[in-house]
Amino acid sequence: MRVNTSEDFSGGTFLDEPGTYHILITNVADGEGPKGGAIDGFTFEGQVLAGTVEGQEGKTISETVFLPGMDESEDSQARANRKVTAFLLASNLVTPAELGKEIDVDIDSAEDQQIIVDLERQMAKDEETGKWDVETKFLRIAYSNIYHVDDPRAAKVPKYAEALEEIDASNRHTDAGWFDFVKKKGKAASKASNGKKPAKQNRADDIASSF
Repeated sequence: MRVNTSEDFSGGTFLDEPGTYHILITNVADGEGPKGGAIDGFTFEGQVLAGTVEGQEGKTISETVFLPGMDESEDSQARANRKVTAFLLASNLVTPAELGKEIDVDIDSAEDQQIIVDLERQMAKDEETGKWDVETKFLRIAYSNIYHVDDPRAAKVPKYAEALEEIDASNRHTDAGWFDFVKKKGKAASKASNGKKPAKQNRADDIASSF
């Protein structure tokens, strides 16, 4: 047997570089975790079409999104709900008119949709210091940073033009007015401050204010 051996052992086909990516959703497992166990949420798999890190095209991701747990704090529930909602908006399963309402969705319909996802390095706890600053080989969704391909917040993210052309016209939202829900939230926060200088927010707070 004669073969051509490889000199590249830098991660195989699974994405391991943090960045913001244009993703094709290839599979959705409702009620299943990454290893197949039952969860209150869903796991989706996707293929990288383009992104902020070059050379990652064709690599795959697998991310799990949990529904809010009733035994969690209000803040934790709100964060989980924002992430779920961001995914539903990005994958055309809900519209801005349905925000704030309790609705039924067919999560499996997200398969074959294209979305933009911001992935960051997942950190582990340092057992000596107690700090969560040990890098792992895994990635996770940064906050609720999941966007529709036409979302102005993802306008600068590189995208695969030919794949965008395959999206049904009914799922394209090139009218910026479709994303007014982002601006409305910002105005509401400004009004709530009653003209006072707002407290300094960290990145998580800024992203969370999108919904």
